[in-house]
Amino acid sequence: MTKKKKEIIKYKRSKEEDAFNSVYMFHNIKHNLYFFTNAHYLEGAMAQFDLCNFKDRKDWKIFVECGQQPA
Repeated sequence: MTKKKKEIIKYKRSKEEDAFNSVYMFHNIKHNLYFFTNAHYLEGAMAQFDLCNFKDRKDWKIFVECGQQPA
């Protein structure tokens, strides 16, 4: 019996697509709260964060998930 190899098809996204497929995570380091949002560019993520009207902006850090993450 021979095993079949699974064929992995890799799709390379352009930089423009990565910008539109970004997940931004805001982490409140004081209270250990997380806020996740999908946005077009950092400006869009910041606008969504501002809509939440969280207090003490200095307590928040922002992280982004890029299109090409290490496996």
